[in-house]
Amino acid sequence: MSQIYSGVKAAVIGCGGAGRGHAAKAKSLGIELVGFCDEIEAKAESARAEFGGRYATPDAGRIMRDDSIDLLVIATHHDAHHPIALAGARAGKHILLEKPMCVTRVQAIEVAEAVEKAGVKLVINCKFRIAPTAQKARALLSRPRLSHGQLAMNDSSQSGSTWVWHPDDGGGLLISTAVHTIDLLAYLMDSEPDRVYAEGQVFGENKGAGGYPDALVGTILWKTGALSTVISADQGMNTFVSKWFHEVWDGQRSAVFSAHMGRVDFGGCDIDYLDTRELPDEEQQQASMMVNLLEAIRTDGDTLCNAHDGVRTVSICNALDEAVRTGKPQTVPN
Repeated sequence: MSQIYSGVKAAVIGCGGAGRGHAAKAKSLGIELVGFCDEIEAKAESARAEFGGRYATPDAGRIMRDDSIDLLVIATHHDAHHPIALAGARAGKHILLEKPMCVTRVQAIEVAEAVEKAGVKLVINCKFRIAPTAQKARALLSRPRLSHGQLAMNDSSQSGSTWVWHPDDGGGLLISTAVHTIDLLAYLMDSEPDRVYAEGQVFGENKGAGGYPDALVGTILWKTGALSTVISADQGMNTFVSKWFHEVWDGQRSAVFSAHMGRVDFGGCDIDYLDTRELPDEEQQQASMMVNLLEAIRTDGDTLCNAHDGVRTVSICNALDEAVRTGKPQTVPN
């Protein structure tokens, strides 16, 4: 696989844990890592030293001006996704953009328009879509009626990730992390959203800045008439369902996801379960949004989570937030 992508040159913008994870994946695929960028230059230099590269810089503009770079990995705080993705598209570079696509629908639409105008490929790292478990469930349950998605994570303030609560750079737990759940539901339900409603509370100290709750329960009505429920909570995990838990039904068949999307158990289907850990290593390695982007570039195809998908997910998150603020159901713009 590495020989296929050995001619691709990439840069990483945002050299925290997510950026380093993408750098490691890129290196394993044979991609040449040219530049590393972080507003804290020492972090960029540390990543360059670890993964190799020509330079480290705090200036994203240097990356944009480097014509040798084909692909950008953007793994910054969420408020920076919009300006950096805009600049990357306008510079003609393909983009792997960490979730969420942007903090607001307006920003996401601007990025989508720039990507379309430039003719570059973009994938949002809503990685649950490409999990073999999700792929199998979507194939077996093609017309779902009901679904449930839930995030229950350990207190982010104890892990040092308090920035996700800041309205300016994080946007709150829903769009920072539970965005994975919202995107997966959209993928499994295979529909545009119609209307949402939600209630939320702030249960933790120093949370909820700007009105973003640390616990939210919501509903989504899809254009197909199907329904989804959503739980987003920074209230601690348990040994039964772990951080993530998802279910989907179509009236006759069901799929229940567990083990961080690593396993799905089926009811009413020809197979009982699929466990990703039992698959061949090569198949597991292929289940990557970076591989998906590289294949889209190589074949001039589309990515599994493209700009339209990103706009839709951000729109749902924004509408759920607005439902909490107003106490009223919200129509999701399409």
